[in-house]
Amino acid sequence: MPLDDAGPDGLLRARAVHGRGTLGVVATGSAVTGPVLHGLRAAAREQGYALSVFSVPGRGGAAVLAAVAGLRLQGVAGIVVLDQHLIAELAPVSGIPLVPAASADQYEGARRATEHLLELGHSTVWHLGGPENGPIARARERGWRETLERHGAEVPPVIRGDWSARSGYRAGQSLAVEMAVRAVFTANDHMALGLLAAFTEAGMRVPRDAHVVGFDDVPEAAYFEPPLTTVRQDFLEAGRQTLAALTAHIDGVVPPPRPPVEAELVVRESSRCLRT
Repeated sequence: MPLDDAGPDGLLRARAVHGRGTLGVVATGSAVTGPVLHGLRAAAREQGYALSVFSVPGRGGAAVLAAVAGLRLQGVAGIVVLDQHLIAELAPVSGIPLVPAASADQYEGARRATEHLLELGHSTVWHLGGPENGPIARARERGWRETLERHGAEVPPVIRGDWSARSGYRAGQSLAVEMAVRAVFTANDHMALGLLAAFTEAGMRVPRDAHVVGFDDVPEAAYFEPPLTTVRQDFLEAGRQTLAALTAHIDGVVPPPRPPVEAELVVRESSRCLRT
């Protein structure tokens, strides 16, 4: 089992004392990478690998380069980068096998969430998106936007959050005063949690007055009030695919192509019944 400890330099390290070898992970502390890392840990345990995880603030820059250097000093055989946009930046200077984390089809998951809300009879769907410069947030936003366009529905302005419940709460406060808001697709479950809290405080009851769908299906989603309809990603399978790609890279072979990890819509009370 990995042992987590926060060192004096503020970097989170996870070490295991048994297994086939040690692989490195660079995470940037975003809430959206938490479930991805959880799946990667589970896959590593399953296959007998130890993980050494460096979590750094921000995205890119000296801190990320320092994390890669620190992992190389630890003797890891290869590194997984949870923020895919960092691969192009790090690959030329890492000097070590490097792969992005596999994930579900973000676009397809967003499409399914938006289609679900439109099928409930809504004329349009609002979107609480993640950071504009993030590839995951962009893919989910594109799936939402293009689905609305295909249906000839109005595309409302995107409300931005930072993946946190606090940003979802602030967005919910703004959306609650918009009389036209009756359906919201949030780009992750944590922001949906904050949104639901703000709606409740404003006297909006979900699903009576509005329907809400999240993304990720974090373990707590089934216990939100109301339980959250969301897009489930198979993070364990994504972790397995990531490790397969990294170990193939370490061995100098091309990994076989794999189908995208499926994104599954899980319908719960936040969108289950029609508004009255």
